[in-house]
Amino acid sequence: MPATKKIPSVLNRIGQTAGFSFSYNSAIIDSNQEISLEATNQTVRSILNEIFSASMNYKEKGHYLILTRATPAPVKNNIIVVVINGYVQDESTGEKISNVSVYDKQTLTSAVTDDFGYFKLKLEKKTDSISISVSKKNYRDTLVSITAPSNQYLTISINPIKQDSVVITAQTKPADTISVAKKEVLSLPYESEPNVQNISDTLHEFVQVSFLPFLGTNGRLSGNVVNDYSINFLGGYSLGTREIELGFFFNLDRGDVSWLQIAGFGNAVGGKVYGIQAAGFANVNGDETEAVQLAGFANTNLGNTRGVQVAGLANTTLGKMHGVQVAGFSNVTVMPSQGVQVAGFGNVQIGDYVGSQFAGATNIATEKITGSQISVLFNHGKEVRGTQIGLINYADTLGGVPIGLISIVKKGYHKIELSADEVFYTNLAFRTGVKKFYSQLMVGFKPTQSIEPTDTSVWTFGYGLGTSPRLNRWLSLDIDLLSQHVNKGSFTDELSSLNKLYVGLDFQLAKKFSLATGITLNGYLTRPSYSDYPQLFTDFTPHIFYDENVGSDLNLKMWLGAKIALRFL
Repeated sequence: MPATKKIPSVLNRIGQTAGFSFSYNSAIIDSNQEISLEATNQTVRSILNEIFSASMNYKEKGHYLILTRATPAPVKNNIIVVVINGYVQDESTGEKISNVSVYDKQTLTSAVTDDFGYFKLKLEKKTDSISISVSKKNYRDTLVSITAPSNQYLTISINPIKQDSVVITAQTKPADTISVAKKEVLSLPYESEPNVQNISDTLHEFVQVSFLPFLGTNGRLSGNVVNDYSINFLGGYSLGTREIELGFFFNLDRGDVSWLQIAGFGNAVGGKVYGIQAAGFANVNGDETEAVQLAGFANTNLGNTRGVQVAGLANTTLGKMHGVQVAGFSNVTVMPSQGVQVAGFGNVQIGDYVGSQFAGATNIATEKITGSQISVLFNHGKEVRGTQIGLINYADTLGGVPIGLISIVKKGYHKIELSADEVFYTNLAFRTGVKKFYSQLMVGFKPTQSIEPTDTSVWTFGYGLGTSPRLNRWLSLDIDLLSQHVNKGSFTDELSSLNKLYVGLDFQLAKKFSLATGITLNGYLTRPSYSDYPQLFTDFTPHIFYDENVGSDLNLKMWLGAKIALRFL
């Protein structure tokens, strides 16, 4: 049993041990009161609270610790101001615990224990019972009830959650047979805040008004509160919003948001979004989105999306997209989706897509696309069930038709053609696309002998479109429309346009070899004012059934001709 000593003597001993002096009015302490005290590894505050039972206030100044009598809790309009302080400790070990959340759910007043496990709460409550919640990650939540509201000193013990000591090993399939869809998680600021880490309860408020995160009506508990309405002058932080959230600069929500969210700069939501979301710069969502999203710069969703995305620069969806995406630069979706993509530069779809893509430069679909791809420069699709329109088109397989300068279908129609006609005895052409509709690039050459020192060889290059429907297993009907520029010497820098309509038959002689022949309707358009045109016919001159001037400065010659060709591939 420790010996009893008078309070002044005990205070002197504490001061000598801790290296400071007490300062107090002797009238507030009963100098004759004797106490029995034994303390080991305790803070000065906890010892004083044990001595005075929270009837004193303590203030440190220089080398002095000033003691003053705690005033009784004032009562005004049935509201009592209560100061609750104390320590939180591990019930198993008795060790004081730091970063513990201590809070009142009704007033949203909160505190976090310091490095010594100490906390202090100042509550304004009606004169009824008080319930203090205590939460710490990996500890069980604890509720402390105070039936007689007054200044209190408490030592609160909390129980750790014991981990299951049994390890269960499940047999799995080999790694190469397991397909795991990794869910992206949106990491928001303030996730490491103690209250965010500790408190699993969902608190609710009708309205939040804040200037900055944690500087508002919900205080340090704002990240744990779901609000019906939230008004954030610069920025706000909450667990979620049920009705309307307005942020003059930004809004941050850890959980779900519904109906209307507007921010001058940006919105970031860790949970689901329903309704309308608009931001001057960007919207970023971590879970499913069913909304109309409007952003001056970008919309980015990590989960599935249904609705409409409109962005000045880009829309990006890492989940499935069902709806419309409109962006000034690009739209990117990385899972099977359906809808419409419209972009100033390009659309990228990773996974199957049901819908159409429209872009100023390029459309890319890595898997099956059921719809059309229309762009100025380039379209790419693995399996296309629709139309491709662009300067260059590529597809593994194509169920519709490609329209462009060059259209390549990997499992489509490809032919290298060597041919001769009444003008050019040697022509080389590449026909690519599908049998329903293909394009062709061609060059032709007719060498001539001349005693003139200048080159008088005649050559041509051209571009055409065609179709080749199959009549039976070995026979197809060819219909081509081709336009050629005919040159003499190096190049004829004048109108010299030979246009052909070809109708013929393609006889499949072997798997990758065929013979084609047919007739052509030719029209050669020139200017009469130019005299140095190439000589078209040398050994044979067909019957020219039309030779008339067209307009004031054009001449058109027309005749029937023929072509014979060998085709490979």
